[in-house]
Amino acid sequence: MTKNYVYLDQYGILHLHNQQEAAQHGKNVVTDLQADESGFPVIEGQGVVYYAREDKAYIRGNKSDGKLIATPPVLKQLAAELL
Repeated sequence: MTKNYVYLDQYGILHLHNQQEAAQHGKNVVTDLQADESGFPVIEGQGVVYYAREDKAYIRGNKSDGKLIATPPVLKQLAAELL
């Protein structure tokens, strides 16, 4: 299984990428979570856009057009390590 590295962008959105890419964005942590084609974590088969500062998670889009879901605990835990 490929390791990914999690970081928060300037808007507090959680992203997953390889170590080299994540390092360019500052603080990052390693995870076993997989990323979708846009670099968002995949939870139960769906890409999730997670706004860490707001503690809000969306599937099938972002906060302007996605569906709000309960925040997966693993995303809260990863964000806590980055904030």
